[in-house]
Amino acid sequence: MSQDNQPSSSARRWGGRLISALRLAAVSLLVVGFSGWLLDDGGDVALESPFTLAFGLGIGCAIVSIYLGVFLANRE
Repeated sequence: MSQDNQPSSSARRWGGRLISALRLAAVSLLVVGFSGWLLDDGGDVALESPFTLAFGLGIGCAIVSIYLGVFLANRE
């Protein structure tokens, strides 16, 4: 294989850092959203609550980090 087809190490580092940041954001947002539902609304899920937005963003970050992890792993 030629070197032109291989991804550079800086691109791998950048991708790995992005995935790690998304995972951290996902866990943080999921914890904030879920605990906010339990503590603020007494266990009832209110769709107009900002905790619902945080929980949804956490799920979105988790899905994107999983997708990028699979995509970057199969790049070789």
